[in-house]
Amino acid sequence: MKYYFKIILLFVFTTLISAQIVRTDYVESELISEVESIKPGESFWLALRLKMDEEWHTYWLNAGDAGLQTKIKWTLPGGFTASEIHWPYPEKIYLEDLANFGYEGEVFLLTKITPPQFIEQTEIEIKAKASWLVCKVECLPGDAEYSLKLPVSDSTPQTVQNWQQAFSDTRFNLPLKNSDWNINSVKYEDNIKILMNPPQNYTEVNKIEFFPYDGSIYQNAVDQNFTRTERGYELTIPFDDFKVEDPDTLKGILISDIGWRGENSEKALEVIIPFNQAEGVGTADGSGIILALIFAFIGGIILNLMPCVLPVLSIKIMGFVKQAGEDKKRILKHGLVFTSGVLISFWLLAGTLVALRAGGQELGWGFQLQSPEFIIILSIFLFLFALNLFGVFEIGTSFMGFGAKASSKSGSAGDFMTGVTATIVATPCTTPFMGTALGFAMIQPPLVTILIFTFLALGMAFPYLLLSIFPAWLKYLPKPGKWMETLKQFMGFPLVATVIWLAWVLGLQSGSDGVIALLAALFFASFGVWIYGKWGTFNNTNPVKIIARVVAVIMFIGGLLFAMNTTTNNVSPENFRTNNTTGIKWAKFSQQRLNELRSAGIPVFIDFTAAWCLTCQVNERVAINSANVINMIEEKNVIPLKADWTSRDDEITKALASFGRNSVPLYVIYAENLSEPIILPEILTSGIIVDALQKIN
Repeated sequence: MKYYFKIILLFVFTTLISAQIVRTDYVESELISEVESIKPGESFWLALRLKMDEEWHTYWLNAGDAGLQTKIKWTLPGGFTASEIHWPYPEKIYLEDLANFGYEGEVFLLTKITPPQFIEQTEIEIKAKASWLVCKVECLPGDAEYSLKLPVSDSTPQTVQNWQQAFSDTRFNLPLKNSDWNINSVKYEDNIKILMNPPQNYTEVNKIEFFPYDGSIYQNAVDQNFTRTERGYELTIPFDDFKVEDPDTLKGILISDIGWRGENSEKALEVIIPFNQAEGVGTADGSGIILALIFAFIGGIILNLMPCVLPVLSIKIMGFVKQAGEDKKRILKHGLVFTSGVLISFWLLAGTLVALRAGGQELGWGFQLQSPEFIIILSIFLFLFALNLFGVFEIGTSFMGFGAKASSKSGSAGDFMTGVTATIVATPCTTPFMGTALGFAMIQPPLVTILIFTFLALGMAFPYLLLSIFPAWLKYLPKPGKWMETLKQFMGFPLVATVIWLAWVLGLQSGSDGVIALLAALFFASFGVWIYGKWGTFNNTNPVKIIARVVAVIMFIGGLLFAMNTTTNNVSPENFRTNNTTGIKWAKFSQQRLNELRSAGIPVFIDFTAAWCLTCQVNERVAINSANVINMIEEKNVIPLKADWTSRDDEITKALASFGRNSVPLYVIYAENLSEPIILPEILTSGIIVDALQKIN
């Protein structure tokens, strides 16, 4: 008797958690629940199970060259919501010259149901109507209606043992939202290339395929060209000859034969990546690279106007004023040596970036400023430069490119060092055009990368090279006089201000101990150069001069070593304006948080920034924190995310790379009603941001 009673209970229970099986032409289907009961406010999974007869198939969300995706229409109790279908990755099904994306055998199409926080009923009923197209050679439409009843309980829901493995396996086959791989996409005239750089210690991949979300854009039936490159892998996919639109974004999933997190891991990865070609840069074999070089050159010219560069280059301008009466060949030599200093510095920077990225490091423009040690060295260098301008000491006759009667040798050294110095202090700045060019450079072969950095350097040196080639233009500059000494001393103050700003950056990276260590190093260095200026010059006897120089060097090196040993990088930069008590209430950026907000349909504004990025700081104070922008963010219910790159963060580096960038600032707006994310320019006004936010419905 007990045996028959158990059979009856099992039958009743199964009826509750599974709708009746429906048999239509070549398809067996049913609606099933993962849980035995539901709890108010706690989401749960339902699945539409489709089991096709042998050699028959149904379709994925993009059916490929022919077919229709499966659809589900829900009838839910009040307060319940249903997600879109969560599609497991498909297979490619060939039929003569066509390629379709779909499923053979059995497939579970998942939907997440979210109940309200309070449910009056003790049992709820969920109804659904599904429609599909099932094909072999011929195709037949199919549909069915389902009704599923589930009890309501405050206890933790238990999973249904019969379906536990099916739900688990299906979730395993859902696309990952992110991975440790660095993936970029480049659009060409006839095809696209997907560039995939793996993390260190990865498992060798034999095959990767791309399945697009959008139909009628790519040739689905042709073999995708999968090749091994110096940095990773490359996948080439041709456009359809009759594509219905010209895409700006790569949208779809990548299927790896090994898995994206190592062997036997998840094989599907979702990619939604703007093409680098979207801003006109991308082709490495034609007009794209020419445009990238033009962008780099223009960006280099604009660098001269950035506040981080202007104090140094003002010294070069004074040098030209002094040279106005000199021989034309001598003036040209000054310009060429200065240009060589800029060029060699940019080549060293580009070579370092290429070498480190080839070794698997995720780096971008300004990467050295993510190092507290470099911040200390740069701060001391600029502080001593300021003391030199104030007249506290002189090194030789022309260390930084200024001096009254420089010899040919020392003058050339000064011109060269001015070029080097200008390059070093330029790294915190990013200009319009420059971000696009650098983002393109980082996904190209090393020679192309170095070529783009070369044009960036030439753009920066161009105004001064032009003056040296046409010295007659120097007559339009003011004549030499006492004003030059006053201007030289005045330009020391922006350098001191820069040191204060760098100390602030160091504090964000290393805490108050790092700032104290830097101040101590500046004290010892300044004391040392004062001793050098007082007793280490040629006006003193040899013993005094030698002792003064030795003491100066000891104090300089001692202060530097003390700061290096004290500085640590154990303070998270997340406190950098993410916990503001006034203005915009920033949340910390993470790819997972972004995916969650986008899945919920919540609009997002991302600020990719860094404390050492002067352009970022100006934008924040002038535009982002304006009342108009704050009000618009609140009105549109936008969640602002701060991606703080002050210290090295591989997740932010990868996020930048997904937009074809490797530098900050970058500003991105996501919204459910926008087909593509809005990318704002590098230099902002409040009007630009407000206009973009108004596009959110």
